[in-house]
Amino acid sequence: MSFPSEVIELIRKYAYINAYEHNGRAAAGPVLGKVLAERQDLRPRAKELAKLVASMVEEVNRKSFEEIKREVEEKYLEALAKRVEVEEKRLPPLPNVDMYKLVVTRFAPNPDAPLHLGSLRPLILSYEYAKMY
Repeated sequence: MSFPSEVIELIRKYAYINAYEHNGRAAAGPVLGKVLAERQDLRPRAKELAKLVASMVEEVNRKSFEEIKREVEEKYLEALAKRVEVEEKRLPPLPNVDMYKLVVTRFAPNPDAPLHLGSLRPLILSYEYAKMY
């Protein structure tokens, strides 16, 4: 049983991107994971797909890094750029903060023990809200 050309092109894309990100050496496992994440209908045929991915990764690994870089920049640059964009997570705004002129945050440590790593979460939350307001 063979796979459609769009599946082969998808494998090739992720193999080149993986090789580009790892200095010319792609790994079959992450490539297979990306393909199965994008095309979940292929999961029942994962063993067959793994063989195809391994051969495609081997083919890509035979190329020099310059060839891989050129191929990625010509064909797959938009996929690479899309992965780089990460949205910064922010804290939700405090309710009724408009009612006050000044917002004061306070860190209340645990009275039974000295400060430890578990105290960092409330400390960081207090600090981040103080920076916001």
